[in-house]
Amino acid sequence: MLKLRIVRNCAAVFLFILLVSTSALWAQSPDSLDMLPAKTLFCIKINNFNNTLNQLDQFLAGASPMPMGVSMLVRGQLMEMLGSPQINGINMDGNIVVFGAALSGQTTQENPAQNIFVGILVPVTDYKQFIDGNPNCGQSDEKGVSKITKNGTDIMLAVKSNNYALLSWPNDYDKLTAMTKEISAANLTRLAGTLDDSQKKQAATEPIWAYSNIQQVSGTFGPMVQSKIEEIKTMMQSMPANQPGAPPAGIQNIMSMYASVIDTLLKETKSVSVAVNPKPNVLNITKTVYAVPGTDMAKMFVKDASSQQENKLLPYLEDGALINFGCNMGTSLMKQFQIKSIDMLSAMGGDAMDAEKTKEMKTLTSSVLDCLAGPVTYTVSIDTSNKPPFVIKYAVAVKDEKKLTPLIKEAIDTMTTSGIMDFYKSMGMDTSFTVNMGTENYKGVSIDSAKLTMKSTQEGSPQAMMINSMYGEGFDYRWGITKGLLVCAVGGDVDSEIHKLIDQAQSDSAKQIGSETKAAIALLPGADKADFLVTFNLLRVFKMATAMMPMMMPQINAPTKSNIVIAGNAGEGKLAVDIAVPKEHLTEIMGGFMMMQQQQMQQMQQN
Repeated sequence: MLKLRIVRNCAAVFLFILLVSTSALWAQSPDSLDMLPAKTLFCIKINNFNNTLNQLDQFLAGASPMPMGVSMLVRGQLMEMLGSPQINGINMDGNIVVFGAALSGQTTQENPAQNIFVGILVPVTDYKQFIDGNPNCGQSDEKGVSKITKNGTDIMLAVKSNNYALLSWPNDYDKLTAMTKEISAANLTRLAGTLDDSQKKQAATEPIWAYSNIQQVSGTFGPMVQSKIEEIKTMMQSMPANQPGAPPAGIQNIMSMYASVIDTLLKETKSVSVAVNPKPNVLNITKTVYAVPGTDMAKMFVKDASSQQENKLLPYLEDGALINFGCNMGTSLMKQFQIKSIDMLSAMGGDAMDAEKTKEMKTLTSSVLDCLAGPVTYTVSIDTSNKPPFVIKYAVAVKDEKKLTPLIKEAIDTMTTSGIMDFYKSMGMDTSFTVNMGTENYKGVSIDSAKLTMKSTQEGSPQAMMINSMYGEGFDYRWGITKGLLVCAVGGDVDSEIHKLIDQAQSDSAKQIGSETKAAIALLPGADKADFLVTFNLLRVFKMATAMMPMMMPQINAPTKSNIVIAGNAGEGKLAVDIAVPKEHLTEIMGGFMMMQQQQMQQMQQN
């Protein structure tokens, strides 16, 4: 019982922090976004607090292992914090906001958080009643600040700010008084004035809305992040290569690549917002990334003629798959993504990569994309009887087969001679990629083949065991072009799989989307016309992960037929990504983990 109570208390504290940390940016009159400064780093707003908690309870009912609802847990934590079962003075139907903002003054690279204030705006019906009616709230001092004390320990500070109680942490007294003065200034530039209409609408109508000004975050924390990355790289460079535990040489290149990616994201992302809407049977999440105007990212986030066209290849997505993916390669988003991927590959390869070959890869990628008609799908399915324990299948619409066929061979040759294989060797993996053109003819289709092998340079080492467990003898590829489609199979019984794809492409019967995939796509109306679409099943992901482990792991074989769905659309300098998490999938996941726990207990009893 004691252990169960500890688990419940920890879960309650976590949910309270999550929800009340996700809740402080939206109040009553005046509107909380009209109170916060424009230099706000982040904010999380819960509209109509009581109603949103009830919506979460409905979504989690029957799926969560918690013995009580989120609303009861949060209310319990508030009662405990304030020392009152009535939670006096707080408007539980109001909007709660958590936010972080930079105070006026200079921050330092060594400690950029020293001038960051993090607070919670809690709507109150009567601030005096909030202080006088809750035993844990002390009386205000000369600056209007009250201490909230529990068991003799200060746990929070509170001050009146319009129709809100502005809460912060006990050690942030000076920051709290500074922020209170700042947000009351008449000439302050407010956060609301920096948002576009769609952000304002989401902030006002979605149950939960979160926002981060990435340019503010970059200016505050960017130098520190890059400095820490450089410190790690310097430390790795100083370690002798033959020293036990020394990282492979290629790790430094990977660190450089991540540093470059982080730097680009910080410089080119203007802001990010997330809207969360829990419903009885599905949790909807919308994440929107706004690009800084004029940047490469902004050039990716545009609509063009190929946007919003239905992907005709969606019937090639498979029921029972681990992951399904569909996109239109003709969009600016996908074209630019392919080019950026080569830049990342080049950064990862470092000195091993030939600059001219990298340039050639970009040119060839553009030429290959010009030969495609747009729609692309691929599916990843589990096959635990083989290593690697999965099968990947592609279907790509082609508009110029004659040009595409030699370009594929040229692109493969350029990549394999670019120096990337030397990079993998520096990481302790001896890698090779061999190609054979025209290895088979099936129903008039010439099938080409390739094999990718990855072996550890330290035979018998734990790394070698891991690589062998994950990849076995390597990846077998088969591909061919028929009926305006390039179809490709990787892994598993690869010859059988490519034959099935060719049969499907040549079939005259109407192609239908599978029932499982169709049900998933239906969770996001318009997903079939999105720039990209993803469905994935977490239980199947866990099953494949355990199959790739070098040691024996309990398998998750729980029945599952639902999927999480993601659909993304770019345009007007922003990328909107919609996510749907069905309650059914959450229930299946909980059932799967309970099954795995039972297996573990049985193994322990047998041992």
